[in-house]
Amino acid sequence: MANAFADQMKGLALRHGEKAGVALASMVFFLCVVKAAMMPSIETTPEQIKKAAEQSDSNLNRKEERETIIKRLEEQDKIINTHFAQTVEEQTKVKLVADNYKPAREWIIPEPGAGLIRDQPKLIAPTELYAYPGRGGLLVYALDAKGERIPLKEGEEKEERPQRLGNTRKRRGGGGMMGGMMGGMMGGQRKKKGKSKVEQEREAKEERARKERQLKLMLAGKAGPESEAAKKEAEQDDRGNFKEITKGYRWVAITGVLDHGQLVANYREALKNPAVAHPHYERLDLQRKTLQPDGTWSEWQDVDADKNLDVLDNIPEIDEELAPENVRPEGLVDPLPFLKAGLWEKVHIASLVPKEKRELPPETPVTGGGMPGMMGMMGGSGMMGGAGGPGMMGMAGGPGMMGGAGMMGAGGDMRGMGRMMMGGGMMGGPGMMGAMMGGGETAGNYWKSDEKRVMIRALDFTAEEDKVYRYRVRIVVFNPNYKREDVNFGVNTKDQELKGPWSQETDPVHMPPDVQPYAMGSLDPNPKSDRKARFQVVRFNLSDGWTIPYTFDASPGEVIGEPRTRQVPASDGSGAKSKLIDFSSRQICLDVFLPGQSPATPDPRGYQDLPAGMVGTPIERPVMALVLRPDGSVVVHNQADDTVNEFRVDIDSNYRHEIAQSTKKRESSMGMGMMGMMGNMMGMMGGRGMMGGAR
Repeated sequence: MANAFADQMKGLALRHGEKAGVALASMVFFLCVVKAAMMPSIETTPEQIKKAAEQSDSNLNRKEERETIIKRLEEQDKIINTHFAQTVEEQTKVKLVADNYKPAREWIIPEPGAGLIRDQPKLIAPTELYAYPGRGGLLVYALDAKGERIPLKEGEEKEERPQRLGNTRKRRGGGGMMGGMMGGMMGGQRKKKGKSKVEQEREAKEERARKERQLKLMLAGKAGPESEAAKKEAEQDDRGNFKEITKGYRWVAITGVLDHGQLVANYREALKNPAVAHPHYERLDLQRKTLQPDGTWSEWQDVDADKNLDVLDNIPEIDEELAPENVRPEGLVDPLPFLKAGLWEKVHIASLVPKEKRELPPETPVTGGGMPGMMGMMGGSGMMGGAGGPGMMGMAGGPGMMGGAGMMGAGGDMRGMGRMMMGGGMMGGPGMMGAMMGGGETAGNYWKSDEKRVMIRALDFTAEEDKVYRYRVRIVVFNPNYKREDVNFGVNTKDQELKGPWSQETDPVHMPPDVQPYAMGSLDPNPKSDRKARFQVVRFNLSDGWTIPYTFDASPGEVIGEPRTRQVPASDGSGAKSKLIDFSSRQICLDVFLPGQSPATPDPRGYQDLPAGMVGTPIERPVMALVLRPDGSVVVHNQADDTVNEFRVDIDSNYRHEIAQSTKKRESSMGMGMMGMMGNMMGMMGGRGMMGGAR
């Protein structure tokens, strides 16, 4: 309900409010004018300003006598007599003792050859990095719930194997005398009863091609000039009486090259003494970043070194090394655990492996004698090779049994012994005499080498399946100036170790999933089913390390793979055994089609007709299959790509070979039946002898 009084007031304000505002402003203005008129005016005149300026100028330019100023300061007690002359006179009576002002350490006097002030050596990063994934079964000690090794029970015996023992930090050479003798004498090509010569030659050629392919897979990088240094004798340790098992692992092998020659030059420039100018390598630091689902890369993260060392410190036996020991720095090269299942791939630098180890020996023709390897015993390169040949007695003509320079090295004289004592030393670096002549500080008992390029190798056993990684490494050395005083200002003497710069990152490396299908063909449709794709499913069994292939057919809507019984190889010579393997891939086949197939008029045969004018069998078209992965992504499997996939081909070929050789004990990382095929175990096949070298 409206208020009559309020309406009246509102109307009055609208009609007369503007007038009231103007009247109020006018009153304020008049009050300000009256107030200003009542204020007194400024009485300062120009003459007064002039007079004040003249007085200021007079004060600034007036000069006072020094005595007047001093007298005035004395009157105001501003000057205090310090009696400086008396103080100086008293101090002259005190005698100064030079020892009180002696430096905390004596000055270094340069002497010829030693005692020069040291700097900090400049470290460098490894180059030519390569990362490659692998899977297999490692021979390890069995551990109990507390992580401790399980002793053998009374009456249990360990498996007898060639002596390839040693802790994980020591390296070894070839496979021993008996391995070389048996591998050379038998030659890997026994005559098989009941087979013709043509069949034997064909099988021998296929076996040689397989071995050549596996040998290439073990090497990383390109082959370069042959290293001048040879291998040393194997270092052996007692394994202890503990239970051993085979356990499956995934790994990424990171290999690279370090410019050891440049690093030695940097040490000589910094340490001033050539006798001690050798880097003492401690370890490799390893970092990786992971490809994330959105396509970006994570930040660099340290690889868990403790988990990797848990594996490397729990192996009773180490595997073959193709590169000589003088290019494998201790601390920078992880040892290769002995594989009971699978193969080592891309773990050796091809340019650092001697030529005779990068190639198989010359092929020996199959004859009726059944033992072609025995022919080497009669020639210049056999077991009883002459003075100039590399046979068993080849110590007079080439690098001998002692490896390295050899006790009776090249040339048949004592130069090998001299090189070992004076230059090469027992560890490949400056020998005993070199350290004695280099100055007061000795070089220390650690790995040294005169090689320009050396290899680095890290094994990451923490990689997860179906992940993509990038790696980078850096070297860590023991600080040669640790707790020393004869160094330049600013040199690090407090830290026990020095870390080099990080290397460039590797290319992306993908750890394959444990179960992976490959498209291998198709089956024609029939009234009861659509066209099916034939998949070879490869299963990595983490319990024993074997990788097993099996073939399945799947039509659209079906899951690829299921549990099946399959023959599993045995590495102990007991023969293959049947075992239930879970081949379930958890991947669904969405569609199967042929390239160029018209949806309206599909060709049920799956064949492509020949062009006009050509006569012959129609060309089979490769099948393509759409597959749904567990993470929801869809991938296309193309028969043309999957059939020739190197990873799948090697798995299939190695599986068939291991099954065929399951009655033999596994003796090397290249699989069963490969004893005597590598390094110095080639002599009796027409190559190098057991104890010999090059002509």
